[in-house]
Amino acid sequence: MARINVAAIKQIKGKFSANLNESLRKHAGAAGRSAGQVRLVYGLVFAVAAGEVWSQPESAKLILLVFGVIWLALWLLSILRRDEDQSAGKVVLATLIDVTIINVGLVVFWREGLLAKYGALLFLCYFPVLAVAANRYRVSLVLLAAGYAAIFYGMVATLAGLAPWLNLAMLLAGTVVFVSGALRPKALIGDITANIASKAIDEAGEAGARQTEIDLMAEAHQLFMPQPITELPGLWCAGKHGVGDVTSGDYYHVFETGRGPLVIVGDLGGEGFSALAEVAALHREASRLVMANGSPAAIAAGLNAWLLGKFKGQRPFTCVIAEWEGEQMRYVNAGHLPMIRMSKPAGAQAENQHSLPVTCGALGLVTEASITESVAPFPLRDLMILYTDGTFAKLAGEREKGINEIEAMAGRFSGGEVTTLCHRIFDCAQPGLDRNPDDCTVVVIRRQPEA
Repeated sequence: MARINVAAIKQIKGKFSANLNESLRKHAGAAGRSAGQVRLVYGLVFAVAAGEVWSQPESAKLILLVFGVIWLALWLLSILRRDEDQSAGKVVLATLIDVTIINVGLVVFWREGLLAKYGALLFLCYFPVLAVAANRYRVSLVLLAAGYAAIFYGMVATLAGLAPWLNLAMLLAGTVVFVSGALRPKALIGDITANIASKAIDEAGEAGARQTEIDLMAEAHQLFMPQPITELPGLWCAGKHGVGDVTSGDYYHVFETGRGPLVIVGDLGGEGFSALAEVAALHREASRLVMANGSPAAIAAGLNAWLLGKFKGQRPFTCVIAEWEGEQMRYVNAGHLPMIRMSKPAGAQAENQHSLPVTCGALGLVTEASITESVAPFPLRDLMILYTDGTFAKLAGEREKGINEIEAMAGRFSGGEVTTLCHRIFDCAQPGLDRNPDDCTVVVIRRQPEA
C-alpha cells in the first residue's frame, strides 16, 4: 500500500483554500474599486452640472458644486486608503454613506424648492450604488440600501408635494434585478471551484509522483549509508539524512580500519537517480581505498584521481575524511564546511566549542591537487559535528550565515546526548512543510572508551 505523505496533503489543502480565498478576495477588491469609480463619476457629473447652471441666479450651482466636491473627496479617500479591507461592517458603512449623501442632497434641494427640477438627477444616483452592492454578492446589503433609499425618497417626495409612486416602482424593479445578481450564481462558484480543484488535483498528482521518486531515492541512499546509529570501538556516530527535492549527492559512511574508525562525509552534487548512481560508484571507490589501508590524505588523493577520470574536472567533491587513532584525529577537509568540535564533560553542556577549518580545495578539479592532512587531539567524550550545505538551505542563502546558524544550534543543543543533538540540529534546520531542494546530512561523532 502506498504511503501517505501528510505534509504534501496539508500543502495541497492549504493551497486549495488559499487559491479560493484569493479568487474571492480579488473579486471583492474589484467591487471596491467599482464603488470608487462610481464616486468619481458622481463628482465629475455634479461638477459639470454646476458649471452648466453657474450663470443662473438660483442656489443650485453651489449645491451641485458642494456635492461634487464631497463625491470627489470620498473617491480620493478610497484611493489613498487602498481599501483592501472588505469586512462586512466596513462595506455596509461605505454603502450607507453613499446612500446618505444622495438622501441629504434630496433634502437640500427640497428645502431650496428645487426638488422638482433636480430630483431626477439625484434619484438616478441610487441605481449605480445598488449595482455596486449587488456586485459584492451580498443580498442583505442590496435590500438594506434599497429600503433606506425608498423610505427616504418616498418621505421627501411626499413632503415636497410630488408623486413618488412611479419612481418607487422603478426602484423596486431595479432592486429585484440587483438581488438576483447578488445571489451567488452556481455557475460562477462552480467554475471557480472546478478550476481550483483541477489545479489542486494536478498538484496532488505531481506531488504524489514526486514523492514516490523521493521515497525510492531515500531507500536507495540507505544501501550505501550506515545505520542511523553506528557504534565502533572508541567511536559512537549518529547520522540523519534527508533526500532533497532537486539534488541528491550527499555521501556519508563509517568504516572500521586496522588503525581505528574512519568517517567520510561529503557532497558530490547532482540531481535525481543519476546523482544517486554516481554517489554509489563513489562509495565503491572509497571502500576500495579504505580497504587498502590508506590514510585520509591517501584516500583523498585516490578519490581525486577517480573523480577526474570519471567526470573530467566537471564534478567537484567536497568532503571530510577523518580517522581516529587513540586520542588523535587525522583529517582532511577538502573544500567542505568547517567541522564543529567541542569538549563535552559527562552530562554537561559542551565546552570549548570551535571550528576546524578547511585544509585543502575540493577533490576532482585538478590533477596535481594539493592535499593537506591535519592532526588534532580528540580525547574521550569530545564531540565532532559534520554536515552538508543542504542542512542550512532553509535558514540562510549565504554560506557563512548558514555556518553560523548551525554552530549556534550546536551550542544551544549540546547538553543532549549524541543522537538527540543530531536530530535537534537536523529538525530545527528544516522548518516548515516544504521539502528542502537540496539533500542534507548531519553527523555527530563522540569518542568513547573502547570496550
